[in-house]
Amino acid sequence: MRALLVSVFILCCITQGIAQGKAQTIKARLVSETELDAERFVGADELGSLFYIQDQVIYRKRGNRIFSFSNVDLGEISQVDASNPFKILLFYKDFNSVIILDNNMNELSQRLDFTGETEFNNVLFVGNSSQNNIWLYSDDNKLHLYNYQKLAEEVQTQAMTFYQEDFRALAIASTFKNVWIQSESEVLRFNEYGNYVETYPIQGVERIFPFQKGLVCYQKGSFEYRTGQERRTIDLAYKGIIENISVSGSSLFIYDGSKVLQYELSL
Repeated sequence: MRALLVSVFILCCITQGIAQGKAQTIKARLVSETELDAERFVGADELGSLFYIQDQVIYRKRGNRIFSFSNVDLGEISQVDASNPFKILLFYKDFNSVIILDNNMNELSQRLDFTGETEFNNVLFVGNSSQNNIWLYSDDNKLHLYNYQKLAEEVQTQAMTFYQEDFRALAIASTFKNVWIQSESEVLRFNEYGNYVETYPIQGVERIFPFQKGLVCYQKGSFEYRTGQERRTIDLAYKGIIENISVSGSSLFIYDGSKVLQYELSL
């Protein structure tokens, strides 16, 4: 009887371990491949549109419909945030300026030129936020929530060096509710009001993308889902060339230089 109970206990442990092992993996299922000849693939939105740049012109492609926008006077587009398909941010770092477009690639507001704003003499990164707000990360190492209709700052955080002495931002990523600032070793998360929420380590991670309640992290050809308390491997069969990556909604997009592969992520 005792031997039987021990056997049952061991079997339960093994079964639980297998279940936990499965829970640690996120499945990635290939759902589409789209041919794309582009100088730079810069992202996708929740509507399935693909954004890419050719000769300083940005294009939005959805099915057979293509929209475009260009402002050659501002030169190269440094960053594109298409997380909100109805409020697309174009950041021109060399001119310290942002242009905001709607889903037809028309300008939503006047060009935002931060050169005259003493707080924003050198904007490093931009990110979408709710309503008429956008996030700016400036060379003062602070996050600024900026209302582009009022042309006024709504929120300013502490400098990131308050949370980590030698913090140097590499990128920011945002949703309506959160914004993450990435350094070489850590991510700092703030909520929509600019309140600090948490810090967690991401040593060696190259790119971060908001997904569900956390981030998809890319490192040396592999993907992982992370929150402050959780790490889960993304089971992705793809082993080819990766020129750029985008995460939108429940999908991961990979551009290999000639086509965009879309993978559905299942928690």
